[in-house]
Amino acid sequence: MITRKRRIGIFSLAISLLLSVAGCGASPSNSAPATPAAEAPKPIELKLAHFFPATHTAEKDIAQGWIKAVEKATNGRVKITSYPAETLLKSAETYEGVVKGVADIGMSAYAYTRGRFPVVETFLLPGIGNKNSKTASLALMDGIKTLNPKELQDTHHLFSWATGPGNLMSQTPMRELKDIKGLGIGATAGPRGDAIKLLGATPITMPMPEWYEALQKGIMKGGVAPLESMQGFRLGEVTGNYITMTPFLYNQAFFLTMNLAKWNTIPADVQKQITEATATFYAANVPSMFDKINEAGLKWTQDKKKVEIINLSDAETAKWIELIKPLQTEYVTFLNGKGLEGEKILSTVKDLADKNNKL
Repeated sequence: MITRKRRIGIFSLAISLLLSVAGCGASPSNSAPATPAAEAPKPIELKLAHFFPATHTAEKDIAQGWIKAVEKATNGRVKITSYPAETLLKSAETYEGVVKGVADIGMSAYAYTRGRFPVVETFLLPGIGNKNSKTASLALMDGIKTLNPKELQDTHHLFSWATGPGNLMSQTPMRELKDIKGLGIGATAGPRGDAIKLLGATPITMPMPEWYEALQKGIMKGGVAPLESMQGFRLGEVTGNYITMTPFLYNQAFFLTMNLAKWNTIPADVQKQITEATATFYAANVPSMFDKINEAGLKWTQDKKKVEIINLSDAETAKWIELIKPLQTEYVTFLNGKGLEGEKILSTVKDLADKNNKL
């Protein structure tokens, strides 16, 4: 028989074993706390300002298309918000707004701040022919790379593009010089206004977002612009019964650029991703954009009303071109006055236009 003393010993041993097992399952009081999972770095958030309407192809395809390309290439480390329709910066204030950091990125027309970009504005001179927007855009990008203008070095230039030929839209036919004389004709800015003046009309210079009202009220009797503006800015509702083809009068150029200090805060690996994504996106989407939307803008207007396309005779074209010839000579003098090599710059621009027109 098991004695009472022995039973107590067995019971005590069992209790000890139970306590020992329980102790093995408990965390020691002096153990280190679990290391929390590393937090994902916060994305780099950037603001992009521009003047194009929210419905414009430049917002939908260029701004949003580029944003998506960058966000994908950086795996979400960069987040960009677009502010279209001058909601963050006015068109003429965009570049300086980027320099000052009001916006991190800006997209606008060079000509809206006339004189600020003397080298780039050479590409806008009347009389320098561009076959279409693609050739004009490629010539512009080649020129920026070749000439490396100082005027662009206070921001990080991402890319530029051009409209190529623009045409004279009006409510009355413009078949000869006498038809345009004395009329108020719209020009966004830059040398186009000077050309209109030399042709005998009165240039009315204002940014494109203001054209609709000016045409509607009769302040403008017509305007020189790419055909896309008939849909993109709805100008086909208030003008464009007649379109006189004047490719020698017009080229407009745009920029997409980033605040330099902001760019320099971005890690090198992310900069590389942005640069590569931007180059790929540009080549695939940007240079020929205006060719497509010019066709669409004309069709949009033709679907609404009858539009007569006027092609000037060779003799009439020669008269118009002869009148605007002095602009190039005057611009070389202007460049020289700024300490730049005017003749060399103009010659380079013409050569690049000719080269790309052959592509």
